[in-house]
Amino acid sequence: MQKEHLPIYQIQDFEAQARKEQYFYFSTFSAHLQEHLFTREPHKHDFYIILLVTQGSGIHTIDFREYDLQPGMVFFLSPGQVHSWRLSDDADGFVVFFTQEFYTREYPDKSLFNFPFFHAISDSPVLRLSDGEDVSLLPVLHLLRQEFGQTKPLRHVMLSRLLDVLLIELTRLYRPAEGASETVGKDRALLQNLYRLLDAHYKEHKPVAFYADNLHVTPKHLNEICKGALGRTTKELLQHRVLLEAQRLLVHADLTSSQIAAELGYFDNTYFFRFFKKQVGCTPEQFRAANR
Repeated sequence: MQKEHLPIYQIQDFEAQARKEQYFYFSTFSAHLQEHLFTREPHKHDFYIILLVTQGSGIHTIDFREYDLQPGMVFFLSPGQVHSWRLSDDADGFVVFFTQEFYTREYPDKSLFNFPFFHAISDSPVLRLSDGEDVSLLPVLHLLRQEFGQTKPLRHVMLSRLLDVLLIELTRLYRPAEGASETVGKDRALLQNLYRLLDAHYKEHKPVAFYADNLHVTPKHLNEICKGALGRTTKELLQHRVLLEAQRLLVHADLTSSQIAAELGYFDNTYFFRFFKKQVGCTPEQFRAANR
């Protein structure tokens, strides 16, 4: 296992609450940027992030994709994603950090995977609010800000309740990626479990049958669910996860292309290089040169 070549910030680095099960952080975006200048360079987090932009402009880069940062945009980041930004001096908004432990302490039967914007493998990390859509978000954010700055009894309970309301309101506003459709019930649960399996096993298990077997469905049925709900086949979801990690390692790790191929479970370098070039349009070394 290679060492990490990017900073991975923990929520304690942002003066979150001291006890692990309570890890939560809230700030205005402008204050956050002034206090934590190190966040402008590429880095990872081990927690979840919601950022609502209220003013300013710039570029927010998430896993090699650049997004124009403008008022009325909401960004969602899951643990492990690489991001950085270039911002105007007047950039402002609200930023919320929280861990899975913080959320599940009050909601032990719920998962953050229940919310579509935290499906980093398949869904867009950006929500563009239409005029007036922030009316349901701003009151909750102001209450979170107020509660976070106080030391009243049951503070962590109130923060958890308000966070859940914010997540529900965002889910109502969030629009699936192009080519995808709404999923409910068993199909949603199946996809949530698929995301977990892909993230845990994409390096050592490439056949779709492995994931279908673990989900107790046929590969054909799993593929139909993925295609109908996400507009991608199961194989395409797996390939996307492998390619994303390959790109991260090429740009941020001091490893050769052959070492990266082996790290990702490809012991035939030629096959990995052909696969990468077919999917990305350039060789691994060309991608590294263009993005460093």
